[in-house]
Amino acid sequence: MIGLVHWAVLLLALVGGGTSAIELNPEDEAEVYQLGNIRIVDPWAKSSGTGARAAKLFFEFQNDTNQSDKLVSARSPIASGATKFQSVLVNGAGRSVATIDAIEIPASEKVFELTEIGYYVELNGLEQPVLMGTRFPVELRFERGGSITIEFAVRFHSPKLARRIRDAAARGDIEALKALRPSL
Repeated sequence: MIGLVHWAVLLLALVGGGTSAIELNPEDEAEVYQLGNIRIVDPWAKSSGTGARAAKLFFEFQNDTNQSDKLVSARSPIASGATKFQSVLVNGAGRSVATIDAIEIPASEKVFELTEIGYYVELNGLEQPVLMGTRFPVELRFERGGSITIEFAVRFHSPKLARRIRDAAARGDIEALKALRPSL
């Protein structure tokens, strides 16, 4: 397994030691959906693997209003089971997972991210496994904001991770790369 410092050196070499501009690949740009004043950024699903009947959905929200909102439902044509909203808490060496009725979206300009530690959406009753590199639609319904159908890309990790690594490497910021280590 290649160490973090080796990754940093490799990335620095690829981007010219942090002194040259990086050209963005269009695939590296954030995917953004807008529903009124709610922005949904980088929707992705964790690959369920063969035989799995559930998939975890993740994304970022930005609610640019002065009122909070709630994500109250999510449904997809690829899932026939009940969708669950999950709340995950880390306590010591373990995690506790609780099913909740909705996910509160705070009113602010700050980004609120769904992750495996915190909140996420779980699709159940998949007709077939979701595999790496595929995409599928999901309708999200908010209590105040209404509904929007967006596409989820099945990935191994958050699309932001590659951007964070590239940006830290371009700056030559080894400490930022080390901070990303739990994500790798």
